[in-house]
Amino acid sequence: MKVGIKYCGGCNPKYDRTNIVTKLTKQYDNLIINLAKEDEIYDFIIVLCGCTSCCAKDENLKSKYGKIFVSSENDYYKISKFLDGIDK
Repeated sequence: MKVGIKYCGGCNPKYDRTNIVTKLTKQYDNLIINLAKEDEIYDFIIVLCGCTSCCAKDENLKSKYGKIFVSSENDYYKISKFLDGIDK
């Protein structure tokens, strides 16, 4: 599964956003994770926002199954719930 990662600018991060990606690669070995580019289509996109403002520009990013917005480490459940639902 092809996953695009979009990071916000990181002006006020409240957590280490790279920890989310590290957890993903350990838990789901079937993911191909890359920084999201406007000229590619992904299965889904994870928008990693450093805080609750969620100001990352994502409107030009394309995916088949949508986008997941993460604004804290506690939001990891959104990603795992989505992925576990696809696997079934």
